Amino acid sequence: MKSFSTPIQQNALPRITTGSSLSSVITIPARAVLAGLGAAVVSVAFVMFSVWAAGLEATGIVAAATWGAGFVFFALAVDNRARGAFLQLGSGAILLLLAWLQNTVSPEFTIVSGVLVAGWLAVATFRQLR
Repeated sequence: MKSFSTPIQQNALPRITTGSSLSSVITIPARAVLAGLGAAVVSVAFVMFSVWAAGLEATGIVAAATWGAGFVFFALAVDNRARGAFLQLGSGAILLLLAWLQNTVSPEFTIVSGVLVAGWLAVATFRQLR
């Protein structure tokens, strides 16, 4: 029977990390969590605002504001050179359709348009805070 011995090297000195490297590891996820919370707060606030606006008796004014938001998304799509321009273009078209539905069918379509805009606001807020 043959036996082989393999030397195992053990590091007798423990590795000591400095506080700066540990804090950098913690601050990166903390910033992402705080940015996510900020985006969530903005999104929930805008959805709540759209729910409140749907309960108002001023459907024409709210539909006009949604119509204007659709044109803002068209302007953002023209100004954007990335792939996100198609999403902004589609969001603008959907907002124009929702503005028409708010005015003719039911004011509850305000909530749907509020959720759409709140999603865009959440993404923009997260990118800005991160």
